[in-house]
Amino acid sequence: MAEAALDVRGARILVVDDVPANLDVLCQSLEAADYRVEVATDGASAIRIAAESTPDLILMDVVMPGIDGFETCRRLKAGDSTREIAVLFLTGKGDTVEIVEGFQAGGVDYIVKPFQKEEVLVRVRTHLERARLTRELKDKNRDLQEEIHRRQIATSERN
Repeated sequence: MAEAALDVRGARILVVDDVPANLDVLCQSLEAADYRVEVATDGASAIRIAAESTPDLILMDVVMPGIDGFETCRRLKAGDSTREIAVLFLTGKGDTVEIVEGFQAGGVDYIVKPFQKEEVLVRVRTHLERARLTRELKDKNRDLQEEIHRRQIATSERN
């Protein structure tokens, strides 16, 4: 029996790229899939926008003027409000050294340019579903911990 996919429509995605054509294609594809899209054209703007709006996911180019994608990701992972946001890198290279550096910076996946719209949508959906399930699991774990604590208090009060 196949599991039903989680509904991730309406998720907020920040797309970070300094190439207008890439932004246009990504925004059109993501918006057509019912995602809400914000745009940044450099790392500093991405950090500011992510801190203000806390997107569900970030698609980020590696090579940008100023702060590159890896350093931007490191700074996002250092921030309390942006630490948990999944970052998927967009890159023209995709060689092993760059991929490893991206994972070390805190990225969760890579999409190699030129990208296929279908690949982008599948990877975005996969990471949004994973993030939602992780949040739900953390919430349930917190609730269970609170219930255990309440029971321990009740037991100690009876004894």
